[in-house]
Amino acid sequence: MSVKDFFAGLFFIGLAGYFIYALVDNMPNLFIESTTAWQYFVAFFRVALIIFLFNLGLSLMKRFFVGGTTKNGNAR
Repeated sequence: MSVKDFFAGLFFIGLAGYFIYALVDNMPNLFIESTTAWQYFVAFFRVALIIFLFNLGLSLMKRFFVGGTTKNGNAR
């Protein structure tokens, strides 16, 4: 639809990529004896955030390439 959608999509995919890097960089710290349940919860939350940001970025880029979304009444 607009160039802003494309660049916003790239931004969110880049942000997800940074969170993936931060998660993988700290991954060895999750597998030591003193790991608490809180650290596993934070890691799970990071994975959920990565999935959300990546999906949001792809949705915005799709809006740019497809040209917007269709309303339910027009989808046949």
